[in-house]
Amino acid sequence: MNHENLDSSSDSDEDIQDDGASFTRTKRGVEWCAVDTEKSSISKLKPHVTWPPDPSLLGTNSWRNLRRVRPGNPLYGTKMQLFSKTNYNLAVYADGAVRGTMDDKDLHTHLELISAGHAGHVRIQGCLTKLYVAMDKKGRLYGEPDIMEEGTVFIEDFLGSYNTYLSRKYAHLGWYLGIKKSGAFKRGPKTSYRQKAVQFLPRRSKFE
Repeated sequence: MNHENLDSSSDSDEDIQDDGASFTRTKRGVEWCAVDTEKSSISKLKPHVTWPPDPSLLGTNSWRNLRRVRPGNPLYGTKMQLFSKTNYNLAVYADGAVRGTMDDKDLHTHLELISAGHAGHVRIQGCLTKLYVAMDKKGRLYGEPDIMEEGTVFIEDFLGSYNTYLSRKYAHLGWYLGIKKSGAFKRGPKTSYRQKAVQFLPRRSKFE
């Protein structure tokens, strides 16, 4: 699938501001998902995540077990909308576009989280299109029909009331699923932990 035209917007000032805000938090000292806390200045700017985790880190202070996948509310299952902290619902369209929309009634925002085998690892599928949210080598989001494509797997983590989704394929680069203030997806290289763009609130009210 050609993904060249899926991101119609260029990187804006909001990306620079968001990135700058995240860099000011380099001393938070939180180690997660097998974070490699190298002392170089580069590693302090973004969490360096390794997957699979280094077995030598097990049982040490540098290792924190991945959270288990939440089974979801038993009444609602794993179907939900993912509402970003930038005020958009994540949507997956039939043409392969993945972006945000403010239309709560858009059926393309109805998603299902499917376990990807390991605890905390999930695939995000559009209920209407049956396409999976995926990330390509340039950090762009798109709808992928092949469930076996490694780019469809994300590592779910929790940040307060919100969830974050780190691309497993590009975990070593710290690339997250994100939606910008414009509603366009945010490319992986522009994302980092704690940015508003990468935080999503699961909403299940549509599936009562």
